[in-house]
Amino acid sequence: MTSPNPNWQRLLSRTAFLKRFADRELVGDGLRFVIHADGRITGQAGTGKLSGQWYWEDGYFCRTASLDGEDLGLDCEIIEYRGDSMRYTRNKGEGEASVVAIAS
Repeated sequence: MTSPNPNWQRLLSRTAFLKRFADRELVGDGLRFVIHADGRITGQAGTGKLSGQWYWEDGYFCRTASLDGEDLGLDCEIIEYRGDSMRYTRNKGEGEASVVAIAS
């Protein structure tokens, strides 16, 4: 009998990312947002309105975003999954990592 893989697995393509996480509400640590298949990002971070655009490039999820109108800039991130959880690591895997999960 095999147990589920306890390790994070990287998503390497836009198609794999879309299949797993697009158009689903993601929540975690004051965040509640949706990464839409059409390239938009909408949601909340704390009490602020989160909005942005995203695209997939060279194995990275790249996004521009703003929080209550303040530009958060461009970041390309490594996306990994484990079950219904997504871990994104900023600065092409060199920065801070955060975990969110598909809302139930």
